[in-house]
Amino acid sequence: MSLKKITTGQDSFLDIVANLVGILIILVVVVGAQASASWVHPSPDEKLVTEIDDLKESGLRLTDTIKKMQLDNEALGEQQAKENRLAADLTDQRHVVLVRLEVLKKKLDEAKKTRIEKIAAIDTLAAVEFEKKEAFEARQRKLADELEELNRESKAISYNNQPQTKVIKHFPNPIAKTVFSDEVHFCLNNGRLSYVPMSELISRMRSQWKANAEKLRRADQAIEVVGPVHDYRMQYELVVQTAYDRMGGGAMPQKTVSFKGFRLLPSSPLIGETIEEALLADSDFQKRLSVLEPRKTTVSIWVYPNDYQSHAMLKEWIHRNGFQMASWPLDHGKRISGGPTGFKTSAQ
Repeated sequence: MSLKKITTGQDSFLDIVANLVGILIILVVVVGAQASASWVHPSPDEKLVTEIDDLKESGLRLTDTIKKMQLDNEALGEQQAKENRLAADLTDQRHVVLVRLEVLKKKLDEAKKTRIEKIAAIDTLAAVEFEKKEAFEARQRKLADELEELNRESKAISYNNQPQTKVIKHFPNPIAKTVFSDEVHFCLNNGRLSYVPMSELISRMRSQWKANAEKLRRADQAIEVVGPVHDYRMQYELVVQTAYDRMGGGAMPQKTVSFKGFRLLPSSPLIGETIEEALLADSDFQKRLSVLEPRKTTVSIWVYPNDYQSHAMLKEWIHRNGFQMASWPLDHGKRISGGPTGFKTSAQ
């Protein structure tokens, strides 16, 4: 082998070695550079990256939740404001209704007051009309009596001048005694005898006492009528009396309702039965007495001046049948009446 060939072979080997060394140096530089980059900026862990991503997502969800809660809070605020306005409207409506109720209540009270006053005025007018009617009937009866008297006088003038004797039966009256037994009332007027339902009318008056006394809250006087019962009505009067009780340094008024009196009003001038009919066995007069015990019953007769002769006939029958009798004379135009103390009949 020649030297030239040896030298050429060594050069090739050295070139190869040099190339290898250069490659190694380049590799060392590249590795060192990479190592340096890794040391300055280390790569994040996958778990840490996952947690960071989860936190980012949680943050986003939290932001969305906060926004949603803000929207819900605004909606609740609007709903609350709407309910507050509705409550205020309802309060205003309730106030208006209460005001209207108060006005209606006042109107109702005024209407009741007006009605009571009208009823009282009607009752007063009715009482006045009754009095007028009674006065008119009394005048009619008086005129009838005067006419009858004139007729009797006219007939008497035509008679002869010889005196005529008229026999009247007389029953001696024993000493009067106050009646505490059963008592039945009759009225003798214009030759007619009528039953007077005294106890029935008084019972009705007492049953209406409380209701009629309520009218005296706004008035000092009330006139009421009950009936009719057996052709009679009872007109009675209630009044308010004020008494003063001394208490401390002053006087307190105490109001009480009192019964002033009553009177009986017949339904018409011609009621009852004639005295002749009354003395018959099947008359209303005898039927009423047939259910009573004579010794324990007093027959009270209210009689007018023009009926004394009929009264004598009736008195004879009553004594003959064992009853006690009491008489109550009445003037023309007067009515059967009583007061707070009532009346106790003197029996004969």
